[in-house]
Amino acid sequence: MTNHDPDRSLEEQGADLAQRLRKAHQSDLGTTLNAPKLRNESSGLGQAFRLSTEMISALLVGVGMGWMLDRAFDTKPMMMVICIFLGGAAGLLNVYRTAMRMAGNIEKDSNESDADDATNENALPVDEDETSKK
Repeated sequence: MTNHDPDRSLEEQGADLAQRLRKAHQSDLGTTLNAPKLRNESSGLGQAFRLSTEMISALLVGVGMGWMLDRAFDTKPMMMVICIFLGGAAGLLNVYRTAMRMAGNIEKDSNESDADDATNENALPVDEDETSKK
């Protein structure tokens, strides 16, 4: 905290505050830029929640549509049963697509890390005797 100086004008206090905010923002940017990056930032638990949410939401949409159609056409159980199966099929399709996309991202990340490892393995060792002769 800074001491309150009654002789300073509001403009000076505002400029001082703006300067301190810029300084804090720059120090915050420096810490986030230097932070280590994770290869796969989505955890297994997060992926499981995403896949289960895909399935449950598709089933709920199917149940809702079946209920509305049953009420509209007075076909009490038939539209609900049909739409539950359609919602389940749509949910399975969404889960499959999402899982394949996740697997592709993991495979892409592992291929990039393998390429980085191969680049480092192919680097020639430096002989200290030859560098000191130059």
